[in-house]
Amino acid sequence: MLPTRMLVLSAIGADGTLDAGPLFAVAGVAGHSDKAMRDCLARVVRDGLLTRVAGRGRSAQYVATGLGKAELDADIGWTALAHRVDAGLEPWDGCWHLIGFEIPERRRGARDALRSLLVELGAAPVQAGLYVHSDDLTDFVRQLASHLGVSEAITSFVTRSLRVGNEQRQTDIVNRLWPLASLADRYDAVEQRLVSIAEQAPFTDGDRLATSMFGAIVDTEAVLRNDPLLAAELLPDDWAGMRARGAFMVAHSAVSAHSELFANSRLMQSFTAEIHRSLQETSTAFWTRWFPRLMDVYKAKLPPAATA
Repeated sequence: MLPTRMLVLSAIGADGTLDAGPLFAVAGVAGHSDKAMRDCLARVVRDGLLTRVAGRGRSAQYVATGLGKAELDADIGWTALAHRVDAGLEPWDGCWHLIGFEIPERRRGARDALRSLLVELGAAPVQAGLYVHSDDLTDFVRQLASHLGVSEAITSFVTRSLRVGNEQRQTDIVNRLWPLASLADRYDAVEQRLVSIAEQAPFTDGDRLATSMFGAIVDTEAVLRNDPLLAAELLPDDWAGMRARGAFMVAHSAVSAHSELFANSRLMQSFTAEIHRSLQETSTAFWTRWFPRLMDVYKAKLPPAATA
């Protein structure tokens, strides 16, 4: 059964608004009671992701807070980037980009925040306080470090020659630092689910179809959050992530054609709208739009201890 929290987050529109009426209708199809949804909405409000602006129960209306919008932005932005990587629009420059930091215990919150950022961006730890990625993550890390007041603790450098332990070949380094095999298994499961949804779309009730697709999108995003989004040159041929994202586009189109509820979801439609737009942009244009938005995401998610 699709978790109530995932249903709530999936029902937030691209403009940050949520109408409880359609949400409760979908929740009923998914097997959740009105009470379960009211309780979940109350928790999401307490967590600071939504604010109720009118009504109660099924007539309630909500708007996403800055933190709530940040979470939605992150999912859409990284999904678009993944499709750009698949299309070869973010090619590898042949360099390994390394970032290190040494932050004292008294700024433990800032240290933990930077470590979390690097992991979320897909960087792999080489040793204590030293991370590597095929992409240049320096601007992300340095801007957040400056925001936290620890910019003097950051060291960044670039090399074309990287040796990790006894590994020197690119393929061996990638397999040692990133668990691509287990990630591929998760992508395979997502792909199979999306293929099944697309095949059954013409024969499935529209609301139930939308509910299935909401769940599949949640699962897809969960896998994507663990994907380092390495350049295509460093990934296996016929990469499972690329296949899963292809299946996502097919399923999205099929469900949009057979479910009015899904077709009218501004948030769900914003995924493919952003993907199509991003595939027409240069790398500079894409990052000019998305870098400040993603940076705002990470700043909004910082715990109070990080800036103390």
